[in-house]
Amino acid sequence: MTNPILAVEGLTVRGHRNGSPQVILDDISLKVSVGEIAGLVGESGSGKSMLGSAIGALQPINCEITAGRILWRDRDLRGADETVLSALRGSQIAYIFQEPMTALNPTLSIGRQMVDVIRRHTDPDERSARGKALKLLADVRIDSPEDVFNAWPHQLSGGMRQRVLIAMAFSCTPALIVADEPTTALDVTVQAQVLTLLLRLARDRRTAVLLISHDIGVIRRTCETVHVMYAGRIVERGNTAAVLAAPRHPYTRALLDCLPGRVQPKTRLNALSTSQQTMPGCSFRARCQSAFNQCSEVPPMADVLSVGAAACWLTQQNPLAGELS
Repeated sequence: MTNPILAVEGLTVRGHRNGSPQVILDDISLKVSVGEIAGLVGESGSGKSMLGSAIGALQPINCEITAGRILWRDRDLRGADETVLSALRGSQIAYIFQEPMTALNPTLSIGRQMVDVIRRHTDPDERSARGKALKLLADVRIDSPEDVFNAWPHQLSGGMRQRVLIAMAFSCTPALIVADEPTTALDVTVQAQVLTLLLRLARDRRTAVLLISHDIGVIRRTCETVHVMYAGRIVERGNTAAVLAAPRHPYTRALLDCLPGRVQPKTRLNALSTSQQTMPGCSFRARCQSAFNQCSEVPPMADVLSVGAAACWLTQQNPLAGELS
């Protein structure tokens, strides 16, 4: 990978749930290059959103980064003060969240929210900021930018609100957009439109995107690279087409097997075991049909030929095996 603008190295986040300490992210490493469309995929609760939030120091107050670094253009953000981080968010690192109704301020018009963001980071002139906001609304294929500019969030549909969030994310020409499940609340048709729009704007502007999703089908269609996350750890990464054509980690294979297109019509869908038993060693051990004795030890992330890297003892013992069966 060349020219990384973001490099997460050995990131560990601990928090508390029901009064008990808990490791939420465990030794996470990830890089995103200029203009790259990278995917982060895993089940709900795997830690994807926590990682996205931690990049901009937006993790919940009961969660603490206890190890690792978050390098933005080679500068470690972990020790940065809030003034620096606040200036960075929006201008260099922008966010698109999964629920547009809660991401937008219900007490301010769409135009007021967009103009405030633009004036804070790029252009202090009210009239100029208004013109930029209207152009951005047109860029996201909104037919009546003026009407939406003057509207309140509750007056817009979910798809329209998500287009507004995309416009706001691009408003200050950031180098990276963290898109956390940006289409989850939308129907399938609108979801496809929003994703196409997001990726077109990103490629036109050479903006990197970290697309967070539980849907491996979405990642396959949209991302150049993929990072597969399970139980707070990245278990596989690499070129999306290569990884998904020949997954080297059983969890990646299991996610693919859950896709409806993998089985014949009117037959039962494959499903992961629901076991959440905590066992020492590999975090996927209790649900893995290929587990063996060495899985009682935590597997390191290791390169697998030209495909990428995987944290699996089975693959490391037999890297030439090809796609797991």
